[in-house]
Amino acid sequence: MALHFKIITPLRTVVDTEALSILLPASEGQMEVLPGHTDIITSVANGELVYRQAGQPETSLFVGGGFLQVESDYALLVTDTALAADEMDPDSITAAIELAKKDLRNSESVLSREEQVRLETLISKQLAMLEYRSSRRR
Repeated sequence: MALHFKIITPLRTVVDTEALSILLPASEGQMEVLPGHTDIITSVANGELVYRQAGQPETSLFVGGGFLQVESDYALLVTDTALAADEMDPDSITAAIELAKKDLRNSESVLSREEQVRLETLISKQLAMLEYRSSRRR
């Protein structure tokens, strides 16, 4: 038995398949979704998502937070980022981190608290992406 699993971002549908299991970084810690899971809506943190399909090796993606809805045998993840390790450019990620750190340092006194939090969140997400890419490349 499998559940229909879909990941969507603002730019594309990343996954649309039947999955035997989904392991993801929920906000409160790791969470596994199996067929027959209780209906739930939960927030998802930055980190590695792994899903298994029948007769296939497990698939790993980095997800950049979002929300997961499980209803009956359907799971939908809405996120702003869902990438495999080979889709990530470490130089671009590092450049984005450095730019955000520079913006935060150079204009901390004139940035609103909201803008400071946005930059800190961006840095945290980019660092998580580098860590994921590094761990998957070994």
